[in-house]
Amino acid sequence: MEVCLLKEFYGQVSVVARINYCIEANSKEEAEEKLFNANMPLSLVDDDEKPVCEINEIQWHMVYKPEQGNVRESHLDDFEIEEEKE
Repeated sequence: MEVCLLKEFYGQVSVVARINYCIEANSKEEAEEKLFNANMPLSLVDDDEKPVCEINEIQWHMVYKPEQGNVRESHLDDFEIEEEKE
């Protein structure tokens, strides 16, 4: 019987995402506070929804206004919030 020993690999990856949202709040200020104080769990899974790796640290933040420069990252835009009109 042949034994296949798996090797472990370590590293880091950056993720850029644009999230569209709908949130309930009493005011625009409250909505912003809820958004910027929210947690965002993250996992990497295969097609069968099984984890492909152990994530041991996530450092993230929401972008209110991205830095302007010569190079622009996809999906990195100013924070937007609008009240729905009835």
